[in-house]
Amino acid sequence: MPETPEKRAEAEAYRLLIAQLDVLDKEVACTIKKFEDTGMTSMMKDDYVALHGLAHRIMEMRLKYVKESGL
Repeated sequence: MPETPEKRAEAEAYRLLIAQLDVLDKEVACTIKKFEDTGMTSMMKDDYVALHGLAHRIMEMRLKYVKESGL
């Protein structure tokens, strides 16, 4: 059975959302690396830990949307 326009639009929306989460994950990873490279991990420990929490939530969201989309 061919895909309906609605199904194609839904799949494209999932692909876009997943791609945006990938970009956000890379940005957070770069920020974490900057913290580590500049020695700020101990001076701004709460922020550093929060960044790791954010990275974890991004991956959880990405996994959820990949499963929902069937991609």
